[in-house]
Amino acid sequence: MARKFQRRLYENTLLVAVRKLRVLTAFWARRCRKSTNLGSIAFDEMSRAPGMTVISASASLLLGKELIGMTMTAAEQAALVASEAAAIRRVFELESEDAKLNFQVANSETGKVYAPASLSADDFSDLYRSSSMEMRLYFDRTSYSREKVIAPNPATARGWAGTVLRDEAGYTPSGMENDLRVATQPIMDTDPTFKLIYASNLCPDDRHPFFEMTLPPADVELPVNPAGNFYRGQTGVMIHRVTLRDAYAAGHVLFDERGKPLTYEQFASAPGNRLGRKISYDLEHEMGGSAAIDLMALLTSMKRGSRECVFVFVDSDAEWLHALDQFRAVLGSGKVGIGFDVATTTNAKSNPSSLTVTEQCGTEPVQRLVAVWKERKPQIARQRLKDVILAVRSRANGGPAQRLCLDASNERYFAEETRDDLANLIPVELVVAGQAVDPLPPGYDETSINHKTYLGDLYSAAVNENRYTLPCSDYIKNDHRLVVKNGGKYECTPDDDGRHGDTFDSGKLAHFALQPRGISTAPVSFPRGGGRMADKRNREVLT
Repeated sequence: MARKFQRRLYENTLLVAVRKLRVLTAFWARRCRKSTNLGSIAFDEMSRAPGMTVISASASLLLGKELIGMTMTAAEQAALVASEAAAIRRVFELESEDAKLNFQVANSETGKVYAPASLSADDFSDLYRSSSMEMRLYFDRTSYSREKVIAPNPATARGWAGTVLRDEAGYTPSGMENDLRVATQPIMDTDPTFKLIYASNLCPDDRHPFFEMTLPPADVELPVNPAGNFYRGQTGVMIHRVTLRDAYAAGHVLFDERGKPLTYEQFASAPGNRLGRKISYDLEHEMGGSAAIDLMALLTSMKRGSRECVFVFVDSDAEWLHALDQFRAVLGSGKVGIGFDVATTTNAKSNPSSLTVTEQCGTEPVQRLVAVWKERKPQIARQRLKDVILAVRSRANGGPAQRLCLDASNERYFAEETRDDLANLIPVELVVAGQAVDPLPPGYDETSINHKTYLGDLYSAAVNENRYTLPCSDYIKNDHRLVVKNGGKYECTPDDDGRHGDTFDSGKLAHFALQPRGISTAPVSFPRGGGRMADKRNREVLT
């Protein structure tokens, strides 16, 4: 029987790479045979010997609220599932015939076994969609290898084994994707036979783990190549990148609405959704996205800070004292601002307190220390603030810190008492996020702007313009990227660990503390009955 398809160079290249590497990402443009090639990988693994297991965990099988991260309609999802199922079936039927192996389909829930020829395309797709399909390659009447087709689930991922294919890995919800990676890492560490193959085109959400994983280094060159290009992404995973242009060089063709073939130049120059093309075909990482902090700018700033900045999650007094010693060792003679965001509870999740000490080094702010802790005793928080203030005062050159900006939006009485306690050491500015900045800062067209938006704008602009140095820390990276600017307002939903953009908040407060006479040092008095301050004389205002 003549084969009905021939693998392209980039497909064969990936197959060879999968045989040599345990973790690999197929970062391919849409409609360039990704699902077909995953079927080929599955067959290649299963056909080596009986007893092999492949798990195909496809995001296209997620339902309801988890429907491909809410990026697809039900009709689009159904079409994707049908396409995946048809591609894999075709590969198995052709390859099993060539290899003279018996291909069968089973229902993993009922145990019923079907001859593939007895299943219509719709029947096959329905079984695929049910997450109960098991494709088997029989070497004799009783010995076989199998591929289980399931929806990705962090709870069951802990039991994965063999080779796992993560199709459409860029379209799982971000939180689920993080949980899946946490669940599978111990397996990868302890089982040398375990393989994990990711596959997807570019994820449109730049806060998604797949976006960062596939982001190429700034200095990497990716010329047009019919074999695709390999590079290591930001998380160290080997990436095999195949853009539409690479695929065209290998013989891929797209067609117009009349069914006539298009050259790559004709397709690229046609009017239409250019952003969609960048995501689906060109695989260009568009920075910024929904997050307030640009990922590339953040990674660059953290790379600069790997040896001159300190991050610590304080779990003990010993850790705090060690961090202070490290802080003293990197602190220079520049002007210093301190920001502190006190712990609060949001949506029943307790988030950490966060302290940032920023030094102005020429034109570049450097976060010399970022410390977070979950500690509800106010005296401990105040003592740690005193430790930092005294450490800055004791340096040989540069003098004391300029100001401490303290968030007073929720823990108002703590803020007042802390200001009074530290008054003999440092000027303390109390910042209420929801209060209007008065007078209106230049550059704003609104009639009023509150401190949360204004400070967030100042800080994120400085980071995004590549003018910052931050500690090299996954905690800071993930915490900063939680913050979203939506309709001109900064929003943040706590993650499962209680992070709530707290290092972003303390960072913006420390940045504001460095500004020349940012807000007045006049004492702030809050009404004991709660609520907003009515007397304009008691508001913190820009001067």
